[in-house]
Order: sequence, then C-alpha cells, then structure tokens
Amino acid sequence: ATLFMTLLSIFNILLSKLSNQQDVVIGTGIAGRSHADLEDIFGMFVNTLAIRNYPKCDLSFKDFLREVKGKTLKSLEYQDYPYEELVSHLDLPRDSSRNPLFDVALTFYNKFEQEELSFPDLKIMPWGNVRNVSKFDLELTITESEGLHLDFEYSTDLFNKETIDRFVVYFERIVS
Repeated sequence: ATLFMTLLSIFNILLSKLSNQQDVVIGTGIAGRSHADLEDIFGMFVNTLAIRNYPKCDLSFKDFLREVKGKTLKSLEYQDYPYEELVSHLDLPRDSSRNPLFDVALTFYNKFEQEELSFPDLKIMPWGNVRNVSKFDLELTITESEGLHLDFEYSTDLFNKETIDRFVVYFERIVS
C-alpha cells in the first residue's frame, strides 16, 4: 500500500471512532492528468473522488488497509469521471452549504522537487495562503516534506480548537 492509502486508513478509523459509524466517505482531490496529452498543458485538471470505506472494529489494521487499498485502486479507475456528473447522476439533493457526497476531505501532497523560478530583475517569494472559510466540515491536509506535516482545517461553526486538538491526539494514538 502507498503512504496515501495508509494515512487514508488511519483517517477512516479516526472518523469511524469519532462518529461511531462504520460507513465513512472521504473526499480527496486527484491531479486529473491521467492522459499523456495533458502533461505539458498549463491549467487545473483536478477532479474529486469520494472514497467509501467500512472500518469495522473486528478487522486488523492490516486487513483494513488491504480493503482501503482495493477501494482506492478501484476508485482511481474512475478518476476521469467528472465529480459533478456523478452528483447529478445520483440525483442527490443540492444545498449550497454542504457537499452532496462527503463532509470530510483528505488532501495529500507528495514530496516533490520544485524548481526555483528565476527571472532577471524579479524576485519571487511564496505568498501565505490564509483562508477564513473552510471548504468542508473537516479537512486533513498532509504534506510530505522532510517528514509529514499534518494540518486540520475545520468549520468553526461545528468545532472549536480544543476539540480539534483532541482529534490530533486521537490520530496520534491510532498511528501508535
């Protein structure tokens, strides 16, 4: 299994324990560049996958990870199917304040070497990305860079900082 699949498994277990549910759907972004023709084209081709798993208490972590791997690979077979078409096909009720398929997301950024841009007489600096609105009830963003950096973004209408801090402790316990 990949690191993404392992982290997705852990996040599923966390959400299952927090919600007392054994049916968990997590959304994740996919690069959307599965065709060689798109590799050299500028622009966003991101699509969204909703991955449904069933973290049952009687499964070992290894068995659950095996299930998550299978479901993730199966989901990736359909990564080119537009998310909006899926939602329309399922005829789900629309609400501008909710995502129709999932309320929780996992974003994983692989470690990659980024070339430094340089232009004569031009200085380029990173710009901090600060959002005041959460896209989901809860989103875990994991960045692989000299280890793993985890960041929980959440709706402050639903959670307070102390609650999210407890979620982090629970996540660490599951990892242990």
